[in-house]
Amino acid sequence: MTDILIGTSGYDHPELVGSFYPAGIKRKDFLEYYSTRFNALELNSTFYGMPDCARMKNFYDRSQGRLKFSVKLTRTMTHEIVPDWKNQVVQFKAAMEPLLVKDALSCLLVQFPEGFRYAEGNRFYLSHLLAELNPLPVVVEFRHSSWIRDSVFEGLEKRNAGIVFCDMPRLRNLPDGFANRTPFIGPNAYIRFHGRNAQGWYASDGAATSAETHRYDYDYSMEELRSFVPVIQSAQGEGRRVQLYFNNHPKGTGFMNALQLREILLHC
Repeated sequence: MTDILIGTSGYDHPELVGSFYPAGIKRKDFLEYYSTRFNALELNSTFYGMPDCARMKNFYDRSQGRLKFSVKLTRTMTHEIVPDWKNQVVQFKAAMEPLLVKDALSCLLVQFPEGFRYAEGNRFYLSHLLAELNPLPVVVEFRHSSWIRDSVFEGLEKRNAGIVFCDMPRLRNLPDGFANRTPFIGPNAYIRFHGRNAQGWYASDGAATSAETHRYDYDYSMEELRSFVPVIQSAQGEGRRVQLYFNNHPKGTGFMNALQLREILLHC
């Protein structure tokens, strides 16, 4: 269990004061408290804006050096790809230096949208992007099942990149890890728990934040969490570093599910 990294996708949720976070805690102390409960954090805030060295050092310092960080690539390189994306990569990699120096960077998370399908232009872009991100550790999350094929797995392996095992509803072209039998590639076995809210995945009242609240509103049962034990044990048997992040953040269920799965794994 000590070799398994487990945490949530983001930590800054004021609505969890009194449930996950102690009553009366100040927002500036969230991360320090979080680091007493988990050993890893997936930083999603970097998706919305380019990070810098000061910001990354601040995350490390406030966590008292107790966390490993997986850092999500900024959307200007995945969702809203800009013409000077190579310069964006240079900036992003430079910002990771404080974490690299402290051996606190576990991965870079490169997550593409569902509209990023398996096509020639997208394949070339992904290949060039991974080349620019090298030698940093990278895992790629696809949201379209057209990418789940042997040729992609081989390409990722050659480029020293992994693939994210997504737990999500089995809808349309979503690449649910179990349904698609997504393999682990490279040194990391990276699982993201998005929840299985089939009714809410595409639900929206027009607001982006509201859409995400619907999509990830899910509470895993203990039976569902236990179903991951063989997957995790198999990955460990292959010598891979297991990383588990819960993205079902509404109502704090991701925090509770992460703690539940950690407890399950402690007794395996």
